[in-house]
Amino acid sequence: MAKYRLLLMPILAIGISLHVRAAEDINSPPNVELDRLISAGQYQEAYDLGKPGLLDWEGDEAFDFLYGLAALEIGEPNEAVFALERTATTATDRLLRGRARLELARAYFVTNNLTASENLFNVVLKSDPPANVRQNIEAFLQLIETRQNARESAFSWTLSSSIGSDDNINSATSNSLIDTPLIGQIELNQDGRETDDNFNNSSLAMVYNYPLDRNRSIDARVNLTHLDNFNTDQFDIDSLRGELSYLWGNETNQFRHGVSINQVNLDGEGFQDAVALNSSWQRSGSNGWYQSASVAYSQIRFDTGTGSESNNLRDVDQVLLTAGLTKIAGAFTQSLNLYHAGEDPENPNGGSHNGRSFTGLAYSVLYRLSTQHTPYLRISAQDVEHDDEHPVFINTVRSDDNQSATAGWFWQASRKLMVTGDVSYTENSSNIELFDFSRFRFQAGFRYRF
Repeated sequence: MAKYRLLLMPILAIGISLHVRAAEDINSPPNVELDRLISAGQYQEAYDLGKPGLLDWEGDEAFDFLYGLAALEIGEPNEAVFALERTATTATDRLLRGRARLELARAYFVTNNLTASENLFNVVLKSDPPANVRQNIEAFLQLIETRQNARESAFSWTLSSSIGSDDNINSATSNSLIDTPLIGQIELNQDGRETDDNFNNSSLAMVYNYPLDRNRSIDARVNLTHLDNFNTDQFDIDSLRGELSYLWGNETNQFRHGVSINQVNLDGEGFQDAVALNSSWQRSGSNGWYQSASVAYSQIRFDTGTGSESNNLRDVDQVLLTAGLTKIAGAFTQSLNLYHAGEDPENPNGGSHNGRSFTGLAYSVLYRLSTQHTPYLRISAQDVEHDDEHPVFINTVRSDDNQSATAGWFWQASRKLMVTGDVSYTENSSNIELFDFSRFRFQAGFRYRF
């Protein structure tokens, strides 16, 4: 950190004045004292002064800048990024906004967000800064280029676990009696009806990234998940997913092409296998806009062992198209995704009713309450239309409408540890009452990155 601080000393001395005002009441941020401590090089003292009142004072452009600068100098660059981003985006004073951009570019560099650092330094260069400032920015850009070309392969591991309660773990109807056209009213056994339970859901994920150069890399991912219901094992799920991808692009457009395999076991027995080819594109636009699109082709096959010989009638080939739009504005991140899929049965003789198409729309909003706390909300709606009449419910082609909502909270307890919690509700309405269900679930857990 010290060598990058020395590199920016001429920038810090270019005479950009920070307009701070004296405290008007006990609730005002201590900007004058923060400025004094930072001018004296007492960054830790300035950070300790600002930290307790962060929730009350963030949003004040002078406080955000001073607190972010102190955090950067004591080795808390991630926290500095949050504060400096606010000032660089919202400051009404042109000189303060320019100063914040320089420090934010340095924070991006320290956190190894090289593309963002490079972009921001170039923005400042276009404003025709003084010669000494330009020289130091160019030195930083040379360091960025060197680091980009010398990127090394890296492993990362993430352990996640949550515990919660689910009032319908098998997404089944609550009705015990169902009317059928062929045999009249039938009584469902307990396995085919709504079942509630408490659960633990744990996963271990590995990501390996091998850079080919500054614009291309190979990405390998493996994810192992275990869902354990406490009172019944019948709906316990184990899944193993692996993906190998090729990534390429620049600071504006990013592309990913990959192949993935997925195996799912139900109650310890083979249940479903899938192989998929996928491609995606993401564009980083101006003013916080991001666009994305993806296509995936999957072959989904069901296990035919353990007395489930007819399961192969459920085998399908799926094509999934997705388009997304994201907007980051201040503390809010909003995303809208539209998707459509078609599934063709592998065995149309006897399995044609398993062919279907579905279209959905999902919206989410995250609010960065502070550097540590982020509440969020997600809602979605999906329409499902099957291709052929159901073999039991003759003369009826199944059609479903599904809606869901989730509210949750992220607490970044430390750089590596995140505490999570959410509550969700799902309702499925079908023209065949056997497939009507509702589901309420809540859970709390953690995510730890090694």
